[in-house]
Amino acid sequence: MKITLLFCTIMTVLLSPQLVDAGDNIFFLHNSVGRYVIDYGSVRDHIDSSNAMNGTELELWDHDYNHIGLTNPAGEIVGGYNIPNDDTDPGGLHYLWTSSNSAKDAILANHDVIVFKSCYSASQITSNAELQQFKEYYYDIVEVLETHSDKTFLLMSPPPRHRLGTSSNDSRRAREFADWMGSSELLSGATNVHYFDMFDFLAHPDDGSPASNMLKYEYEKFHDSYDSHPNLIANQALGIVLAGELIDISNNALQENYETSWGATKALFK
Repeated sequence: MKITLLFCTIMTVLLSPQLVDAGDNIFFLHNSVGRYVIDYGSVRDHIDSSNAMNGTELELWDHDYNHIGLTNPAGEIVGGYNIPNDDTDPGGLHYLWTSSNSAKDAILANHDVIVFKSCYSASQITSNAELQQFKEYYYDIVEVLETHSDKTFLLMSPPPRHRLGTSSNDSRRAREFADWMGSSELLSGATNVHYFDMFDFLAHPDDGSPASNMLKYEYEKFHDSYDSHPNLIANQALGIVLAGELIDISNNALQENYETSWGATKALFK
């Protein structure tokens, strides 16, 4: 009986190039800016095109505000995870990942590549003390994420604010926070945690001009309003880049799971 089971295990390895489906199920927690980039940036379409070209089966699930909930890969709303306090600002994400709650349990149980971000509200950093508090939140978050070595995580920086809805000092601190999120100070040694800098993609460069570190003028939805949601041009440009990042880290996760499983199976021959 043991010999038969061993033979079946070995044959499964030899006949199946993809031993497990870990890595092909992507989950993205966001609010409105994330919703717009998925929809207007055609992120699901880009992933579907990659699947057709490469023979992969990557799927994108995303979770908006709780009243909208969870959307499946077909774009259908299918319930939700009741994110604690409906809060995706750094303090809310800290509570989600460091406390015991059903939303965290469901995300970890149902998804393989887990992406999350705060909205532009988190780029209104009004003091150095608040900036330090955000950093402390993320130190704790990454420490928790590292314990889930079977999962792959992608941190995203918050998007920048409209020039009419922020100040030079607040936007400078927002840039500092975004840069820090991708630094070795936070991520060194966290092999299952990656970073995507949405802030830098959407923000005017830090060039000393009055618009430094604020939403690029050409990406403003309205020029005479402080609405910080990026416009269609921004979402289309960002959508293809974000889709590429999701595809890359998901395919890397698949490869890592394949190599780990094959290595474990080879040990059976010893």
